[in-house]
Amino acid sequence: MKATLPTPHLRSFPSPTPLSFKLSFAFPETRRKSLSISSTPKGTPSPSLAYVPQRVTASSQAASAPTVNLTAIPTEMKAWVYGEYGGVDVLKLDEKVSVPEVKEDEVLIKVAAAALNPVDAKRRQGKFKATDSPLPTVPGYDVAGVVVKVGSQVKELKEGDEVYGNINEKALEGPRQFGSLAQYTAVEEKLLALKPKNLDFAQAAGLPLAIETAYEGLERTGFSSGKSILVLNGSGGVGSLVIQVWHPFFISNLACIGIKEISVL
Repeated sequence: MKATLPTPHLRSFPSPTPLSFKLSFAFPETRRKSLSISSTPKGTPSPSLAYVPQRVTASSQAASAPTVNLTAIPTEMKAWVYGEYGGVDVLKLDEKVSVPEVKEDEVLIKVAAAALNPVDAKRRQGKFKATDSPLPTVPGYDVAGVVVKVGSQVKELKEGDEVYGNINEKALEGPRQFGSLAQYTAVEEKLLALKPKNLDFAQAAGLPLAIETAYEGLERTGFSSGKSILVLNGSGGVGSLVIQVWHPFFISNLACIGIKEISVL
């Protein structure tokens, strides 16, 4: 039998609409970076980034700032944990997980929101167990929350700061044993950034790993003015962010998406 594949729908984007925004986030292996995008006259207010798709967040509800008592950090917390590799059935909610210790260059975050990515499922399935951290594992890479404790060598962040980021510098090589799907998580200061005021915690938690992937992908291609780009799955988490990062700069954009997802873009 000969299979016939449907013809992909190609959409060509018009000239960029003036916009201005600033994102600050941590990149794996390249420390903290700041991405500034601006094509509006000086003094033009920055629009809200609430339109960024939040499909990668673990909750569809907006997360508010957690109530923080900086002097009362518990010794135990609730967290999602698995002690063996396998399907979703190995994931259990444990109410007596020890709160992580904070190293000199780390901060302790009270988690307000966390996000799931494909790498979380692959890690749980044991796809890269040869380089994984020891079991049991608290999964989760992306996080947004409030700093409740700082290590002695932390220079920029302080208690009470609202932050977000990807807690693992290298996704597949020794990711943290205690991730973001918990009430508290410890993170190196260099992997975090202050949460923008125009993002709530759920929106902020949905950005780090996806936008790092989008930006690093564009960086590796050596993109520059006048070039065209083909974005596969342009309505997905990474694809939609590629378009939003690229779009203010260049006219020649081309995304490949399904017809049903056109309204998303």
